[in-house]
Amino acid sequence: MDLKEVDRLSEEIRSKYHELEKELHGSTWSVEEDALAFLTDAGFVGRLTMGNQGRWPSENRQMLPSKIGDVYGSLLSLLKEWI
Repeated sequence: MDLKEVDRLSEEIRSKYHELEKELHGSTWSVEEDALAFLTDAGFVGRLTMGNQGRWPSENRQMLPSKIGDVYGSLLSLLKEWI
């Protein structure tokens, strides 16, 4: 999969998140909320990576690829706010 395809899929996923945010809260997340989500997911990536290396207790090792995807999607979302 190339980066254009990843970007397209990220946009589709983000669109679905926007729908969920509107349904639950009446509006989409602010840039600040997107930034906080990025930081939270980045922390999860760190812990899951440590868990995969046996340096941190983790029962969710299989979540690492999806959390890396979440971080990537959050970064794209934040980047698009500035370009």
